[in-house]
Amino acid sequence: MSSFTPTVPLHTPVLFIAFNREGPARKVLEAIREAKPPRLYFACDGPRNEGERERCEKVRALISMVDWDCQVFTRFSDQNHGVMHGEAGAMNWFFEQEEEGIILEDDTCPVQSFFWYCQEMLEKFRNDDRVWCIMGNNHMPEWKSAYPYSYYYSAHGYGAYWGWAGWRRVWNKYDVEMKAWPAVRASGLLDGHFLSKSEMAEAYKLFDGQYKGAIRSWDYQMDLARILNRGVTCISSVNLVHNIGFGADGTHTVSEKDRRNKRDQSEMAFPLIHPEHMVVDLHRDKAYFEKYIQPSLFRQFKDALKGLLPEKVDQKITPFLSKVQRHLGIN
Repeated sequence: MSSFTPTVPLHTPVLFIAFNREGPARKVLEAIREAKPPRLYFACDGPRNEGERERCEKVRALISMVDWDCQVFTRFSDQNHGVMHGEAGAMNWFFEQEEEGIILEDDTCPVQSFFWYCQEMLEKFRNDDRVWCIMGNNHMPEWKSAYPYSYYYSAHGYGAYWGWAGWRRVWNKYDVEMKAWPAVRASGLLDGHFLSKSEMAEAYKLFDGQYKGAIRSWDYQMDLARILNRGVTCISSVNLVHNIGFGADGTHTVSEKDRRNKRDQSEMAFPLIHPEHMVVDLHRDKAYFEKYIQPSLFRQFKDALKGLLPEKVDQKITPFLSKVQRHLGIN
């Protein structure tokens, strides 16, 4: 990994969202501590049961690591709101106080240049409504591009906001309940957005699952709002964030064999080289979808089998198939 030395101080606020994993949370806070943001917002959801309370308290005690000149704000909940409302609530709180900023969770550990990359990009696109957010993670840094740009424009990613930055102007368009989804789906107006029938089917399945409660996350709502507002995401040319949350303690990243569990993070080179035109890289978006989002053959087989089985048999076989799927690390 190349070294990075900032030439200007970091003046961008950071929101840090944690829960009950002290080890990963400490690593992310160590990265934040090295960057020394002037304002740190620290949000923690409440324990799900009494047995979890001590673990949550240990994470909250990490606030003692803040030993630089910094304004600290905390949002420590007594009740558990879950990933969906807990994290969305923390971001509501953050953007009520700040016009823009950087968001990190307790499993998204950034390299140092991530903070300065976000800072410069937030300033550059502050008043450009076309830009939805700044992403720090790139699952395909090995992609060979003919251009030396520091980032590319994307419009077809789903989930995986593993270290990002954004503005209040965008968050104001976010709806955690996705109330517009039924009418939008029925209208068919989004059909032309997708690069393939597979992408449309998977995106609709994710949005349906989120709306109906089968999926309890906060980020697919961001994707829907981006599509509805014809926004683009800026994705860094190198991977600036390592997800350290893969494993049994993870919420959505439960398998260490997940294809996205890679240690390929590196520092961004400065000065940044900006693309000459704001054009979405459709080839890279399609390749990313096919590699990381499109259902595997195993999952397609599982879904087809479930559709053919009687409900009682389905209820018995689904846990086994899901266990096999997690063990193999396939989506």
